[in-house]
Amino acid sequence: MRCPVIVVTGPIGSGKTTMAKIIAGREGCLLMADPMAREVYEEPLLRAKLKKVFGVGVLTPSGKVSRKKLGRVVFSGTGRIAELNRLVKPFVKRLVSERIREKQKTEKYIVLDAVLFFEYKFRFKVDLVVLVDAPGSIRVNRMMKRDGISRENALARIERQDYLRTGWAIADVRIDASGSKKDTIMRTEEVRDLFLKEQGL
Repeated sequence: MRCPVIVVTGPIGSGKTTMAKIIAGREGCLLMADPMAREVYEEPLLRAKLKKVFGVGVLTPSGKVSRKKLGRVVFSGTGRIAELNRLVKPFVKRLVSERIREKQKTEKYIVLDAVLFFEYKFRFKVDLVVLVDAPGSIRVNRMMKRDGISRENALARIERQDYLRTGWAIADVRIDASGSKKDTIMRTEEVRDLFLKEQGL
């Protein structure tokens, strides 16, 4: 039997990662795109590209990429984020796709937590895309409490993701995470259980 893939996506502060864990809670394999995206910075070819484009100042004394230094450079000029994404994207796409294929050999089903899923246009087959979302005001308050940041900082993080809304709008299922955590979990479990039943799992 083919191992199905569920993608969970959505904006910062929505509860996406918590719901992804719940969706994987019936013997599914949870893969997180963000840690994999950080992992690719260890690849020598990407390090060389980043050094060439952004300068030797983004490297540590040992020659590794300093994401903190890189961030300062990237946010210092218009269009630099797009430049960074253009360089990093092929490496992330390859690594995520490799992990998916590897896990499909042994797992019951796979859940991929990926905020940039639509941005990256992965080529592996996806069986269900779940959007976890909540109003901006709720997400701001969650981020302030969770990360200890200012309202202005939280709003800036939300604004940086606005361009992703077009992709999120075409998700197969939307989970409204603006209510109580209990209600959101129940709705998430309903979505998961119906999907697994349809898949014969």
